[in-house]
Amino acid sequence: MYIIPDADTLVNYLLDFTGSSDENEIQQCIFQAELMMRNIELPALRTNPYETFGTVGANQLMPIPADMNKPILFFQQGQNGMPNNTGPWVVYDRIGDRDIITQGLIAELYLSPVNVPMVIRGKFSEVGDNYQFLPYIGENTVLNLYYYRAWNLLFTPVTGGTPGETVQTNPVLQSWPEGYIYGSLHEYYVKRHSPDDAAIYKQKFDLAWATVENQNNLAKWSGGNTRLVSVWQPRRDRQYAVK
Repeated sequence: MYIIPDADTLVNYLLDFTGSSDENEIQQCIFQAELMMRNIELPALRTNPYETFGTVGANQLMPIPADMNKPILFFQQGQNGMPNNTGPWVVYDRIGDRDIITQGLIAELYLSPVNVPMVIRGKFSEVGDNYQFLPYIGENTVLNLYYYRAWNLLFTPVTGGTPGETVQTNPVLQSWPEGYIYGSLHEYYVKRHSPDDAAIYKQKFDLAWATVENQNNLAKWSGGNTRLVSVWQPRRDRQYAVK
């Protein structure tokens, strides 16, 4: 089995596979392939929500984490991100920015869930460069954050590294090398004006992507409320009963 541990090995593999001798051309094709993969949802890119926290600031707004690519789920399991037996326990589903602003206009007319023995279905959305939440939550509230991280492109400068040091690996290359290979070969043959070969590797790339997407859907990792109920239903999760 051929292993691709780093970026230089990937370049050598593609040079050997295509018969090309132009290393710069191969790196350009890898970059083009990475642009196709920016939204890939891989398990290796998920945060640990029990160790990843965000703090709400003024006006119920929380800055969007700098390394976030796509949110999955936010929740509040107690005070300061730590679980307790008194709550509040709130699970936040993602909705649109128009909805969050519209519903926020009347949110003060409803009671906020504090120490209520139930799991509340809340909502969140991007507003500017922050997240806004409903029901309203107080300043300095700590939330657990579960999301897909952004990943560093190969051959880009290492932040805080030595001059000339570049990224040699990332979670996508380590866990989904077929994406890099098929995507780079597609871009290579597009550049070489070979549409038949380009179509073959685009089909391989799409099939590999669909396999990842299928696993995400089967496992319901895509986030949001996956139950067959309207978002306008009460925010309490139906599987919990109050006694």
